[in-house]
Amino acid sequence: MIYQARLLGASAVLLICAILRESQLSEYIELSAHLGLSALVEAHDEKEVETALKCGAKIIGVNNRDLRDFSVDTGNSRRLREAVPQDIVFVSESGIKSAEDTAALESAGVDAVLIGETLMRSQNKKAKLSSLRRSASAVDYVHARRQAAGADYVFAR
Repeated sequence: MIYQARLLGASAVLLICAILRESQLSEYIELSAHLGLSALVEAHDEKEVETALKCGAKIIGVNNRDLRDFSVDTGNSRRLREAVPQDIVFVSESGIKSAEDTAALESAGVDAVLIGETLMRSQNKKAKLSSLRRSASAVDYVHARRQAAGADYVFAR
C-alpha cells in the first residue's frame, strides 16, 4: 500500500500503531522516508506514543476518538503532548469543532490539527475552515516544523 500511495502521487501515509507490530511500524516508517513520503504515525495512548517514538516517527498524530466506543476527548492530545519531544511534529486528530478547540490545542503545544468530520458535516466548508484557522504566524511556524520533519505538506490552523 505504501508503494501504491507513492505511485498514485501521495505525499504522506497514515500508519496506525494499534494495528501494526513494532517491527512493521519501524519498517514502514523507513520505507516511507526512502520513497519520499511523510509518515503520520497515529497513536491513541501513552504506550502507542512510546512505540511511535521508539520506531523513529517524526510526525505523531494523537487520535482523540476512542475507537472502542467512538467517544471523543480533545484532552487526549493535551495530555499526551507532554510525552512527545518538541522536535517531533505533534498533530491532534478528531473532535476539533471550533476556533476555541484549535486555540486550546495550540496553547497546549499542538503543532497541527487534522480535521475531518467537522468539515464533512459543514454546509459551507470554506467558511468553516476559515473559522477554525489560527493566525498566519501559526501556519508559518507549522510550515517550518514540517520542513524539519521532512514533510511535503502544510498544516493550517
